[in-house]
Amino acid sequence: MTQPNFADMSDTELRAYVLQNPNNTEAFHAYVDRLHAANPDPRLMSIEEAEAELERRVNQGQK
Repeated sequence: MTQPNFADMSDTELRAYVLQNPNNTEAFHAYVDRLHAANPDPRLMSIEEAEAELERRVNQGQK
């Protein structure tokens, strides 16, 4: 079976493909590589910072 061309897929399509094909490591790596390219320097948070950010986002949605 041939692999689809992951480069031709949108982010949404690739994510859906990965979710539907959890054992396809090539698709998973393509998706993670794409996520990393979009945000090459992610900021790590403490648990307290993550809880505060989550609360801020929940409250923002209730306005």
